[in-house]
Amino acid sequence: MRSEPEIMIEGIGALHRVDDEDQERILAWRNAPEVRAAMYTRHEISETEHAAWWTRFMSDPARQMFIAVQSGAELGVVGVEAPAGPQSASWWFYAAPGAPRGAGRRMEVLALELVFGPMARETLACEVRQENVRVITLHESFGFEKTGEIMRDTPEGPVKAVQLALTLERWAARRAGLLAEIAQTGDAS
Repeated sequence: MRSEPEIMIEGIGALHRVDDEDQERILAWRNAPEVRAAMYTRHEISETEHAAWWTRFMSDPARQMFIAVQSGAELGVVGVEAPAGPQSASWWFYAAPGAPRGAGRRMEVLALELVFGPMARETLACEVRQENVRVITLHESFGFEKTGEIMRDTPEGPVKAVQLALTLERWAARRAGLLAEIAQTGDAS
């Protein structure tokens, strides 16, 4: 049984904080080929490697992870790193294998509402592999702007990523229209 949602938006979905019962499910999602293709680490993640990552993530008070759901369907995972203070946070997400169309847009709006609402942040940042044009375009449709590029060392070699950021002010200017569009269609084009 899921905990009470951290945030819920009628017609869009909800974010529920993960617990240890979600550990195996999230490992399966992380190992799905379509998820690994967008990650910095693309190899199949072992149970031992996942358990170590899970322990580090769950024990860090600045990090939070959520399962996104809509009408009983699990959409995927949203992670937020929000150090003390109101300045900024960073985030990541990935859809669950077989998630319904529009899952990414629903997860993005839920994350933005959480970060700029209850978490009271002023800026939200993220990184996306440069070749993942679809997700870069998704973020830009929400108002994220490219702020730079970075090379990340990964087990598979160096990877170029695009850095993006969204301010509370830019989100506030787009918020009402995007919320209405996503609630109606699941899309936010």
